[in-house]
Amino acid sequence: MSRYKPKEAPVIPVVSASGSGADREEQMRKWEEDQRRAREAQATAAAPAPVAAAAPVLPAQADGVTADGSAGQAVEPAADAPDGDAPAVPARPPAVGYLPMPEFTQPDSDDPAERLEFYSRGILAVQYAARANHERAEQQKLIGLGLRLQAMKDEELHKTAGFETFGEMTDARFRIKKHQANNILRVMPVAQALEDITTQELKERPLRVLVPVLETHGRDAVRETWLEAARHGNVTDTALKQAANFLGYAPPKELPAAPVQKQEKPPAAAQVSESLRAVERIRELAEQDPARARREAEELESAVRELVEELSGNLG
Repeated sequence: MSRYKPKEAPVIPVVSASGSGADREEQMRKWEEDQRRAREAQATAAAPAPVAAAAPVLPAQADGVTADGSAGQAVEPAADAPDGDAPAVPARPPAVGYLPMPEFTQPDSDDPAERLEFYSRGILAVQYAARANHERAEQQKLIGLGLRLQAMKDEELHKTAGFETFGEMTDARFRIKKHQANNILRVMPVAQALEDITTQELKERPLRVLVPVLETHGRDAVRETWLEAARHGNVTDTALKQAANFLGYAPPKELPAAPVQKQEKPPAAAQVSESLRAVERIRELAEQDPARARREAEELESAVRELVEELSGNLG
């Protein structure tokens, strides 16, 4: 006889690694739905039969007067009344979109190889649930921050806190830079439109592509664009741009103005801006150290992007 008590093996989702990102997400959603139905069925089967509520008994005072002020005989509680007969508090329902962490169980086999395989599959299940829940948590974090930042901005609560601008308060109190807060507020409605069709982490940068889609065409267009982009794998800003263009939701591109046929003298050295000098310096560096030049070019691009967003922000 085995000395181990057989227990139920942990539930392990089987997700194909060869399919696209959209296929994997669809399998994940189906697995979550199956698990939810199984938990509901189990809870229904284990629910106790309803018990009629007993009439409340007013506690007796020392002088034989009941708590409502009327005279009467003190009533002793029934001898068979259970102690602590308080109404049961219903269990908190699981958060929508999150996977339950598989419980630890032991295999029903004494073979070391089979036990190793059993525990290994359990570790993979825990890692899978942790990754899925992390992505969902990051998604909800973006929405949760956006809702609260928007409320404080609308109510001008930075004045109550003694700050001249809203951006100063977010930086001082929450370590959220002005341009970061502005970007969160900009994409938060997009994240809200997508939260019930995907459990993936919704990163702020790709969602910017969908802001004009939401403003011009509405929530359904945002959702349709996301699903179209997800059909081809990972959802990136490039994939979203292509999907929006394919579906007819992308704004028309402005054609460049016709070049002026005019000979102009090259600008003098004093007239060249600092930004162009930085570009020329990186070009010269590329001839000697291409890898370093590429790194510096990427850093310059990121800094310029943040500066443009900050200058175009509306947080005051």
